[in-house]
Amino acid sequence: MKMFLCTTKPIHVVGFILAGLAFASCKQTEIVVPPPVKVNIVTAVQQDVPLYEDFVAQVYGESDVDIRSRVEGWVMSVNFQEGTAVKKGDLLYTIDDIQYKTRVDREASELASAKTEMVRAQNELNRVKPLAEMNALSKQDLDNSTAGYEAAVSKVKAAEANLQNAKIELGYTKVYAPFNGVVGISNVRVGDYASRAGATSILTTISSISGVRVRFQISEREYLRIAQMTQEELSSAKKNVQLILADGSLYTEKGEVNFADREIDPKTGTLTIEAIFPNPKGLLRPGLFVKTRVLLSTIPNAVLVPQRAVFQLQSLSQVFTVTDSSTLKVTLIEPGAKIGDAWVINKGLKAGDKVAVIGTASLTPNTKIEVVEMKWPDDSQKKINNN
Repeated sequence: MKMFLCTTKPIHVVGFILAGLAFASCKQTEIVVPPPVKVNIVTAVQQDVPLYEDFVAQVYGESDVDIRSRVEGWVMSVNFQEGTAVKKGDLLYTIDDIQYKTRVDREASELASAKTEMVRAQNELNRVKPLAEMNALSKQDLDNSTAGYEAAVSKVKAAEANLQNAKIELGYTKVYAPFNGVVGISNVRVGDYASRAGATSILTTISSISGVRVRFQISEREYLRIAQMTQEELSSAKKNVQLILADGSLYTEKGEVNFADREIDPKTGTLTIEAIFPNPKGLLRPGLFVKTRVLLSTIPNAVLVPQRAVFQLQSLSQVFTVTDSSTLKVTLIEPGAKIGDAWVINKGLKAGDKVAVIGTASLTPNTKIEVVEMKWPDDSQKKINNN
């Protein structure tokens, strides 16, 4: 009896296991299909794209004039507020004029004395001349009288010139604004001594800022490239100069190239170019650092996509385009110039192609996606026009 029980128990267990395996083999395998992945999609746009070149530049006034002292003396008054607008003819400084008034009086006295001497010499000549004609006096007497009169006339002219010069120097004791502009910081105060030369000769500086000059340098390579442009391209470039301010904003007024220097600076290997800009609101001040943006050429009918849609691996560039079956496909491209946040595509795409803007590396070709349209063409247009 015991032997029978021991032999039947293993048989029962094996049968149970076989039955379980048969049931498992009959059960169908279930395949889990993941839902489509939402992907931002943009449409490649086509438009004319201007190509600009940026250069570091500095602003100068239309006229930046150092106001210098033309006489020496103590500064008696400063008649303006620093950093404010002044008009032509406004009194800026007065310098002690006592010594110059004294000189005017002295020269006036010298002139009066010279005129008296001239009258005396003329009377003498008038007396001698008829007598010499009657041979009552010798010709030498006539020559002496004539010479004396001519000398007296010369002294009068010299005295008049000295008096005029003294009056001019007296006028220099009052310093006036030579034109409308903005006056800078005064280098002298009341009680300082102003001189004709040296550091104390520059009293202040006035700048005319109704228009400004902007100077920038280009390299030899850039100069050669610009020099080979056509006349139409050069004309357009000269009249389409823009300014980018320190805060990154674009100055509202466009400028025009005024001149280029006659030579390449041998020390820096650069050529200085100047452009002029209107400044109706006085926003631009001398000394301001800006960037000039020059339109060099335009790419007609360029195809554009966002830079973030382009993947680069060594020397290859590619994008993910959307197929008709809402899957992704790798497309090799040849990128060109970068414009704002866009990239010009020379080859591989055409206008209207759907391009994925992928922010994750988990997506692969043939991934089923759900298209999420982006309004990138409007933003792209705005950025490119602002450039």
